[in-house]
Amino acid sequence: MLCLRRAGFVSGLVVLSAVPLGAQEYYGDIRPVIEERCLGCHAEGGIAFSMEDAEEAYERHRDITRMVAGRRMPPWLAETGHQQYEGDLSLDDETVVLFRGWADSGFPKGKVTPTSSGPTSPSPTFVPDISVEIMPGMAYQPDQDRVDDYRCFVVDWPGESHGYVTGFRTVPGNDRVAHHTVVYAASPEVSAEFHALTEGEEGLGYQCFGGALPDRLGRRAEREAYEAQHPDGVRELNRNNFWLAHWAPGMFGQSFPEGTGIPMAPGSALVVQMHYYSAEAPGESDEGTVLEFTTAAEVQRPAFHFAQTNNRWLNGEGNGSMVIPAGEQATYAVTETLGDWVGYVAAVTEVPEDEIGALEIHSANLHMHAIGHSGRIYLTDRNGRRETLLSVPRWDLAWQRDFTFVEPKVFSAEDLERTQLTVECVFENPGSATVFGGFGSDEEMCFNFSYIAVQRGEKAAEGTNRR
Repeated sequence: MLCLRRAGFVSGLVVLSAVPLGAQEYYGDIRPVIEERCLGCHAEGGIAFSMEDAEEAYERHRDITRMVAGRRMPPWLAETGHQQYEGDLSLDDETVVLFRGWADSGFPKGKVTPTSSGPTSPSPTFVPDISVEIMPGMAYQPDQDRVDDYRCFVVDWPGESHGYVTGFRTVPGNDRVAHHTVVYAASPEVSAEFHALTEGEEGLGYQCFGGALPDRLGRRAEREAYEAQHPDGVRELNRNNFWLAHWAPGMFGQSFPEGTGIPMAPGSALVVQMHYYSAEAPGESDEGTVLEFTTAAEVQRPAFHFAQTNNRWLNGEGNGSMVIPAGEQATYAVTETLGDWVGYVAAVTEVPEDEIGALEIHSANLHMHAIGHSGRIYLTDRNGRRETLLSVPRWDLAWQRDFTFVEPKVFSAEDLERTQLTVECVFENPGSATVFGGFGSDEEMCFNFSYIAVQRGEKAAEGTNRR
């Protein structure tokens, strides 16, 4: 968007603010926007400094206006014009122009008026019915000899009957060291084995850079010793766990689309991979991290999380698959055909392959690290038509989230072999050293996470956005 001092130009049209420029005042025009759109995060006990006190918030007028005018706040990375998303936090052009006009007129306060009854929440109300503390009564100090520490903790799933996870959030005990969470569900057949794996290393849990399994099983001697006691055991561990849910900074409690949920069997275990970033808070520990879930006994459409990347990139230095030279930009992309995932879909959702009538793609989530520049996720349908699901023109590691579509993208079973999903990441390396793909915070990743539900039967349900 090209903006002048007194108007914004959008698609060639001039958009004027509702209030004559030069007449904007804090209490009459700016404060109502702050109360409606900002206090969900900027409140006592929230994730950012409080702006509940109107006078204290006014003292930050230059910072607030700079962040709003630069479209850095409210935090919404998705480019407009591609999809409609649930819970869109972005401000319209007219509101941005309003803030700029207020700055141009010298930030006048105007007449003091009462504040509103309360803030607007940044996400729909999230009321969990299951809470699981990952290391009750104990604390874990990340490995101080590592910048990054990936640690897995194994806890029992408390559900006593078969059900479905319909929403999730992580409440980190120490958000200064918590970089992200990935929760894997381990089936009842292997839950005891995963618990036993925590006894093989000192301290709580085990090191797990590569996923739900301990990294030590990647070493030949360790693997052979394990499989001497558990024949074909590593393969069974891998086959009987799946990606259940995830959290990263900027993600609030998330309720999955209505009528959908991820199956969970009684007797399952949760393998909780915590990525800790020790450099952020040296010497500090994590204590009291809690996983919160909403659940349902039945859902209309079972679902799963699709984690899309090129696994070779995670060893970029060793195999040369992801290399971002110093001072340069580099683009990496991977494309998946949905039909290749049908076996996995059937295993996770418990819907037999021959009963999968259609897949509903409900969301997209771009994930990179520190030198991520921009990226996009797009679909290519059976006719070769490309549709952007998510475009992020300016990446910000601190504000990640699942972007859930108002209307899902639905593909019938017969079209899955001709439907492709692509994630493309652009990196910009401002430093003097080459950056490689890998698991560390000083390395890079390129992921898409999509929430996908299954419609049973030969035909997609009527009334959906069928392709």
